[in-house]
Amino acid sequence: MEICADGATIHRSEAVKALLGEWPGRIHLERLPAYSPELNPVELVWSQLKGSLKNQVFTNLDELTEAILKQVKQLEANPTLIRAFFNKKEIAFITD
Repeated sequence: MEICADGATIHRSEAVKALLGEWPGRIHLERLPAYSPELNPVELVWSQLKGSLKNQVFTNLDELTEAILKQVKQLEANPTLIRAFFNKKEIAFITD
């Protein structure tokens, strides 16, 4: 299994190292270059979510949480859109 990882500290943590040690040779982390959000499909998900939530006012954390979860469920219900995130030419290396 190949997993893309950006430079976030959590991806270099002892917990991740331990997990990889439990599955030697079965999981490969493909490190993305620093400052390259265009290579990370999850950035497209975040962009989609932020775009759908902009210009809204949330008066408390519960309202914001509810709005985010609603948008995530809409994404889950739209596999065509999710696949489109992986069709971007910059990240074709994932699906080749």
